[in-house]
Amino acid sequence: MAYTAGNLHLRAGAPGDLSYTYDGGTELLAPVLVAGYFNNEDDNLNLTADDVIWCQCADGNAWFRVLSVDSGSAVTLQFAGGNLPIQTFATGTVAAVNKLLVGYYDCGTAIATATRMELPTPYAGAEVYVCKADSGTAGIEFTAGSATTMVFNNLNDRETTLYMQGDYFHAVGSSATRWRIMGQQYTSTYSSGSVMTGASLMFYAS
Repeated sequence: MAYTAGNLHLRAGAPGDLSYTYDGGTELLAPVLVAGYFNNEDDNLNLTADDVIWCQCADGNAWFRVLSVDSGSAVTLQFAGGNLPIQTFATGTVAAVNKLLVGYYDCGTAIATATRMELPTPYAGAEVYVCKADSGTAGIEFTAGSATTMVFNNLNDRETTLYMQGDYFHAVGSSATRWRIMGQQYTSTYSSGSVMTGASLMFYAS
């Protein structure tokens, strides 16, 4: 779906401290969070950095903070509390690096062919949950490094790999440069007895 102008309502405050309510109807939280959903130029809005929007959507309710408005008037949001968006795992090829967004993900080769993922740029309050939802031992690799300098290997301390069904991790941004692992489950061995890669205790953004 697309933004519906009549569903955004100004509540109170001054520029940079305004609050809005958005009735998303059948819209989901995930597309609302994508940069450009709210667009000052096309939608006759006057959003500025630090304004907040309370979004009521079909899959939950959440606060989003306006991070920035670029020169083309596209509005970039950050998650600021409430229900996390349910995200769709990338469908890119195994070799391609795909960037995650804030929210919940199921992953696995039965869901999508992509197996190499990068966490989004961290910020305080950002959260990413990822769970391997299918059986098998195909590894799904995650890193907090830059896509241009990424090295996928078993010794990279900015990487974790999910192998087995039910393996998961929960990362929380604590600043603009750091992801912290707040919860994690990974299987150290599988049926053949081969030792699997352990996961790092913390992600650092490059």
